[in-house]
Amino acid sequence: MSRPVFSPNVFANYPLDKAGHRRRDAAWLENAAADPRAMLAPLWRMQPFLMGAPRGPREIGWLGMHTRGALGNGPLVFLGEDDAGAPLFALQIPDRFDVADSPIADLGSFEDMRAAAAQLPAGDIAMLGCAKALFEWHARHGYCANCGEKTALVDAGWKRQCASCNAEHFPRVDPVVIMLAVHNDRCCMGRQKQFPPGMYSALAGFVEPGESLEEACARELFEEVGLRATSVRYHSSQPWPFPSSMMIGLIAEVDGDQVTLDKDEIDAAIWLTKEEARQALAGGLSRDGGRIWAPPPIAIAHHLVKAWAES
Repeated sequence: MSRPVFSPNVFANYPLDKAGHRRRDAAWLENAAADPRAMLAPLWRMQPFLMGAPRGPREIGWLGMHTRGALGNGPLVFLGEDDAGAPLFALQIPDRFDVADSPIADLGSFEDMRAAAAQLPAGDIAMLGCAKALFEWHARHGYCANCGEKTALVDAGWKRQCASCNAEHFPRVDPVVIMLAVHNDRCCMGRQKQFPPGMYSALAGFVEPGESLEEACARELFEEVGLRATSVRYHSSQPWPFPSSMMIGLIAEVDGDQVTLDKDEIDAAIWLTKEEARQALAGGLSRDGGRIWAPPPIAIAHHLVKAWAES
């Protein structure tokens, strides 16, 4: 079954049937894990295992389910079924496991997730991003927020349950608004101190309790750069597994171009015309003796700027 592409963003467009109705069916999951077509994608220290030449085409290092014991027998999560009905899983290899002395040492390598995103097809990185977000959540939620006792992984990795008070805990997603402020055919982009030299991006911030996405966008713009939003429109969203955010891309019209920086959040801000924004996307905008560039296509900010600059 082909699936529609809803988003231009990396980590989106999940290619599997998640088969959520199967997660509580222990017998089905046991049979799925024993299916000869079943495969697992290992992650170690939140890095996915890739096969292929380092400078050539890469692919997910899918392994047979029989390798789980040889890789430390760590937590397993059910990712879903592919178009042929084959069950696919992700395995978290324990951090202390010696992968250099494992059966897969010569088959591929574990790569940083951002680096992997630049090397893999969209569907592959969507699956790996989902696996990383789940494992990050499990790593942070080993104890019950209700009573403090240990929780256990259940429902094929999509829930944790407390045996003491029976509280159920589900994977969390933290909503983040990321917005491109525009005024009179120019856009405002900012940079934080930790950004690479010359990189400017769309502004962003977490959605707080009691506010809509539009209100969060307006608040963050005013707090960070002193701009007042007059209208907000939605562009797209992006799962962002660092560790578990949902980036909600917006384009915000503002009522002026006078910037007042919150120096604790934003180191600098600039206004770009559409032509300058296109140059920044290509990495070729020069200003004040330096090079200004926008985030690469892995980031939703790239697609926000691109959509506006090409409109």
